[in-house]
Amino acid sequence: MAKKMGIRADVVHRLLAITAMFMLGSGTAQACAANLAPSQIAQADAYLAENNSVATFALMYPLSQQGSGGANQYLSRMYEEGRGLKKSPFMVRHLNWMGAQDSDSESMYRTGKDFFERGFTKDGEYWVGRAVDCGHPEALVLLLERRILEGRTSEALQLMESGVDKSFPAVKFILAEQYDKAGLGLAKDPQMAFRWYYSAAKDGYAKAMAAVAYFFNQGIHGVQDDLAARHWYFQAAKAGHIESITAYAWMLANGKGGPKDIDEARYFFKKASKAGDKNATRFLNEYPAEGSGAFRKKG
Repeated sequence: MAKKMGIRADVVHRLLAITAMFMLGSGTAQACAANLAPSQIAQADAYLAENNSVATFALMYPLSQQGSGGANQYLSRMYEEGRGLKKSPFMVRHLNWMGAQDSDSESMYRTGKDFFERGFTKDGEYWVGRAVDCGHPEALVLLLERRILEGRTSEALQLMESGVDKSFPAVKFILAEQYDKAGLGLAKDPQMAFRWYYSAAKDGYAKAMAAVAYFFNQGIHGVQDDLAARHWYFQAAKAGHIESITAYAWMLANGKGGPKDIDEARYFFKKASKAGDKNATRFLNEYPAEGSGAFRKKG
């Protein structure tokens, strides 16, 4: 039978029992390891799928006490999502901190991001930098975006080169943006922008798919192709890019890049409108349904 319960207060207190020296980071390991086996994650996921948070906690808590940063990160997610535990921003922050101390790169990234959001820039720099050193893609993107905003061009370019070498899609997208708008001292170059947008799009990065579609739609890189634009808007729409859902629907409604299909277009307009796109809501009024054909769902 599936079990439900809140975790006892004394267990939470033991989670919080950290020495002042440890909290100050004394003896922090410089390694990058979650120390959590895939089989342990799979077992915890299976327990949660059965709504058995007791078994999940019983599995992860001892591992967290043995120095598994990955276990601390798993418990943090449970508190964050309220999965068998009462949601607690404090415990999320605390467990991320514990996981960071135990060399889990995801915990380092989340700890650094939290410090940034609370205005502790020096601490944020330290932990996000640690996560970058461990090869964490989102940490590198966060630091890169900050360097660009701060005008620290040389450091931004170094991070950009590192991210491109590691083939991080988000970094390819940022590089494309810089060529697109002549940022970071780069000359405006639509062809180079398209090249990097396209590379990130092939990796499945939704915003890059939308950019590729827009380039084809407008012919910005010298090639105007409605068929390709419609294809890439559809790919971006499937990946959840809201504006692309509307753009794909508009192409359907106007027969751009393929057959005209008002009913299908209205289905996608409704989907985007429900997600909050005001243009989609307006288009629903501009393109009334034709006949009595039922809407057909797409992926």
